Amino acid sequence: MTEIIGLRTRLKPGMGDAYERAHAEVWPELVGVQRGLGIHHWLIFRHGDELFHAVECDDFDRAVAALALHPVDQRWQAEMSHYVVESDDGEGAAVDRLRLVYRR
Repeated sequence: MTEIIGLRTRLKPGMGDAYERAHAEVWPELVGVQRGLGIHHWLIFRHGDELFHAVECDDFDRAVAALALHPVDQRWQAEMSHYVVESDDGEGAAVDRLRLVYRR
């Protein structure tokens, strides 16, 4: 059974348009790596500086652990670090995992 994961990240002030432009041209090789790791869909919704992600995948924790080690994703995350608020430890985007309330 696939799982759907909800995440929240936040844009740095004034970076919304640049973030959207970057995502209009997501690297095909990154999409290929994600698909190979069982990520079927990754949707991102924006409300002001708030970003809400919905990820449909086979095993999210396994996939993101493998992504973190992949050079293509490391390059992508380095690019995205210009746009999103970092975690307190400075090791990437500050990500909140959202609790699923309803699924049908």
